[in-house]
Amino acid sequence: MLKNILALQIPSTAAEPKKNFNALEEYLCKIFKNSEICPDFLFLPEVWSVGWYPKCFNDCIDNGETVKFLAKIAKTYNVNVFGGSFIKQTDDGLKNSMPVILKDGSLLGYYDKIHLYTPDGEGVLNAGASPVLFEIEGLKTGVSICYDIRFPELFRSYSLSDNPPHLLVNLSAWPMTRALQYSQMAASRAIENQCYFLALSQCGEIIEGGGIYNSGGSCVYDSMGNLISKLDKNFGYIYFTLDTEGVDKTRLNYPNLKNAKVRDFGFNVKTIFAEGVKC
Repeated sequence: MLKNILALQIPSTAAEPKKNFNALEEYLCKIFKNSEICPDFLFLPEVWSVGWYPKCFNDCIDNGETVKFLAKIAKTYNVNVFGGSFIKQTDDGLKNSMPVILKDGSLLGYYDKIHLYTPDGEGVLNAGASPVLFEIEGLKTGVSICYDIRFPELFRSYSLSDNPPHLLVNLSAWPMTRALQYSQMAASRAIENQCYFLALSQCGEIIEGGGIYNSGGSCVYDSMGNLISKLDKNFGYIYFTLDTEGVDKTRLNYPNLKNAKVRDFGFNVKTIFAEGVKC
């Protein structure tokens, strides 16, 4: 099975969601003018609507506008959307949450970031508890947000679950100072879990005039750890075709996951299916 993937590496203006909504609409309009771009899935980076600025997170709690906006995007371009993340109020406090929206504009579910980067102040949020795998149109995708990428046991839990993914993704606002580590870990996670790994970061200056930058450097690797595409530090996008049969072939020829001795890492993977939803 072949699926087309579009991942946007975009900058954000801190604490100005409406400005970031408008910018994303403009980016997409330009991209989709290319008749060769016809994605089944669209991925956006972490906190793209408010920027990576934890000091403003308490003032940037989403009131439903992000999901409403992304639903419009999904219907306009007939694409399933993994919507980066936003700051969501829950019964368990504020969380860094990734919404997943289907082509018909319906909200399928959320993943709440498990590992919070406290050195930058993300400790103002509450951590999620469960990995979430989404199966849409036959594509199984295990998700993560930014700092999660440093914890390989999270991704191993996906791969050793009852529904091993074809694709693992990390949606981030990754720092320029550790840009090399990001691509190195992405390649490692692809090899370890024998599936595609998409690492997608914001780019650009975090606070205007502050001199601190997101890395960009978004990349995608196949199930053998081969680099498919990598961006530089500037705005851009990755567009590629994912082949699920290639993942199956890798796992059949090299049964590393089948031979794993340690199989329980303490995570209970939740799978959300899009069965019965018109796409």
